[in-house]
Amino acid sequence: MNTYPQEQAFFVSSAVVAGRLLTVMQIAKEISLAAKNAKAIAERAGEKANSFKPITDFIDEMGRETIQLVEEINEQALSVSRSAVDELRCTEASDRFAKAAELLGEHQRAASLHDQVEHIRQDALSQQKEVRKQAQILLDFLERIWSCMRASGVISTRSRVEAVSADEYQDSLNVVAETIEKASERIKDIIRECENNIHLSMK
Repeated sequence: MNTYPQEQAFFVSSAVVAGRLLTVMQIAKEISLAAKNAKAIAERAGEKANSFKPITDFIDEMGRETIQLVEEINEQALSVSRSAVDELRCTEASDRFAKAAELLGEHQRAASLHDQVEHIRQDALSQQKEVRKQAQILLDFLERIWSCMRASGVISTRSRVEAVSADEYQDSLNVVAETIEKASERIKDIIRECENNIHLSMK
């Protein structure tokens, strides 16, 4: 059975994920920048924003972790693409040999050719399993980013609570919290889009 559409779907979905993650990278940098701005505001606010400082440290770490995860995911997406291409080549070779064996019919070399077809078919199945394994690893990475962004929603709420005690700096800290909240929601949307893309290619 020709499985080219699925193999191509894996290749395309991994390329789409890599492209969308460029956007995630930029948004994660925005989160890190927002954290640095919050730190600067907290420094100016002094004791009024003491409780805000651990939050800014967490946000900054979250942004840097997200950037690192994106870099790892890009490498994984490349692995999925390579495996998909290898699988496609094995399947194409299997199809070619199968057609040749069919044309030979009962010819004396047909049995030997059938053995080669079976060997290549097994290679194709092995590559197919490898593609799915690599795709699952990719999904796990994406889920880790989504979990980070889910935590950032809690942190944004906490930030607003802590900003209340910062007096004249409250508005500035609230702007930072809103920036982080919106950025994390954008990233979550992209991650879910990427996950859906991969799940569709696995059907």
